[in-house]
Amino acid sequence: MIEHLDNMRPVDLLCDDDLLHVELTDGRIVSVPVWWYPPLQEAMPVERNNVEFMPSSIHWPDIDLDVTVVSMLLGRQASGAQPLDGSGKMQMGTRQ
Repeated sequence: MIEHLDNMRPVDLLCDDDLLHVELTDGRIVSVPVWWYPPLQEAMPVERNNVEFMPSSIHWPDIDLDVTVVSMLLGRQASGAQPLDGSGKMQMGTRQ
């Protein structure tokens, strides 16, 4: 069971085309792939950045999406989530 939920309140976020980064009250930053949440993946940048912070979740009013911190920490993807490349892994460049 996850304890200390007060330390897991979302206080800030950054969302780009690939990753959703959420800062928690205890200073941790949780990052998950945007493809985990299809409405967020399809949203315009202005819609991705219009958020409301709830005690244990984030709400995007423009796309009617709610994501809980616990679901991010447990790796729970939204129904219908599919990575663009089909592998479920982030594409990384080749190190030279």
